[in-house]
Amino acid sequence: MSEKHGQITNNLGAILRGLREEKGLTREWVAEHSDTGLRHLAAIELGQKNPSVDTLYRIIRCIGVSSDCVFYPELSGKDTNLEKICRLTATCTEKQQRLIISFIQMLLEQSDFD
Repeated sequence: MSEKHGQITNNLGAILRGLREEKGLTREWVAEHSDTGLRHLAAIELGQKNPSVDTLYRIIRCIGVSSDCVFYPELSGKDTNLEKICRLTATCTEKQQRLIISFIQMLLEQSDFD
């Protein structure tokens, strides 16, 4: 299992719980409206169980957030470097965007870049 996969698996419940609480929704309400058992939802939020894709879909839709908030929570912060990169990249030409992607891929392949 890759490190990134392990991160989402280990943090998924906490992310879902945080998003639910940000929306002011109770666990009971989400369980009822997502057709998920309350105990099952609690186990997911506590990191004791991982939801099926179908259950995760229903929970995300019920909470009313983008799946990006779940799978890319680091993009949800306030004015992060990633947001700056996205804003700047959006103003680039298609050729410049391809160069940026190539550069980032090269950086990630460098073993001594940490």
